[in-house]
Amino acid sequence: MDRFTRLLAGADRATRILEIGPSHAPVAARADGWNTRIVDHDTADGLRAKYRAIGVETARIEEVDYIWHGGPLDGIVPQGSFDLLIASHVVEHIPDLAGFLKGLESVMAPTGQVSFAVPDKRYCFDVFKPLATTGDLLAALGTSLHSKRSAWNHPAYSVTYDGVIAWGQHPVNEARFIHDFGDAQKSLAAWTEDGPYQDYHAWQFTPSSFALIILELGAAGYIDWHIAELTGAEGCEFFVLLRRGAEQLAPPELAACRMTLLRQAQREIADGLTFQGLAPAASTAPITGRGSADTRLAALENAMALQNARLLLLLQTPAWVRGLAAILRRVAALLRR
Repeated sequence: MDRFTRLLAGADRATRILEIGPSHAPVAARADGWNTRIVDHDTADGLRAKYRAIGVETARIEEVDYIWHGGPLDGIVPQGSFDLLIASHVVEHIPDLAGFLKGLESVMAPTGQVSFAVPDKRYCFDVFKPLATTGDLLAALGTSLHSKRSAWNHPAYSVTYDGVIAWGQHPVNEARFIHDFGDAQKSLAAWTEDGPYQDYHAWQFTPSSFALIILELGAAGYIDWHIAELTGAEGCEFFVLLRRGAEQLAPPELAACRMTLLRQAQREIADGLTFQGLAPAASTAPITGRGSADTRLAALENAMALQNARLLLLLQTPAWVRGLAAILRRVAALLRR
């Protein structure tokens, strides 16, 4: 399935779509017949001037319906008006991501879906930055500017591998800093609580770490969304589809799901390390050639088979454990896609 099809999430031309930050590359362009309203940080003329200055094609930039400079989205967008929200490589830029997710509850129709393409930190210039946690997002509630943490981390740890800022599931060799150390010092020195706004990748994710944040924000009562679909890494990104209704889990189920996602996030990081030639010494799997892909696929299939066998054993135990098995099977199926 191509990325446009994934992001459109089954929409048709009658679907009321809100696309956030499409800039020069809309997914659901009105020129292609989609019933779309656009949110961006500048007018269409402003965006054209910005991208022409750096040599980017501007022909697909469309008129912007709502200018957004941060803060609650429901303050500028009509409430309950949209069936599908699309945001491609946007969520990592939002200073208050938890507040943004909460605000979508007002913007979207009751049956509305939220479709994200998210950079996978293992396969882009964020590779050496730490994973975001739920606590990080909660610490940023109510903010409209990026933190000192982001002002330092973005210039200090952004890198290229083999001369590119994004790659995929293949070996990479030479890492280089995009900025020098002095740039990080200057960025931090220029940071103030009052702005002006500077744009950074504030948050870094893998598929499982993102799923954990959505689960925990829902369980803590901050948002009313759950993950309906989640892919693994496809090139430098993964895809998420949210629907209404936070997961309602008993404490033992919640603990088990959180631990499963934490451990899976660790496995994802380890998998990324193999492509950087930094696999743990205990690993003997080759990292080049077609055979390595077959080896990793076989290992994944074996791990899933073992997990399914363990889940079947759980079915012989009390009702809450049977519920847990169903939740874990759902998580495993989402991650396997």
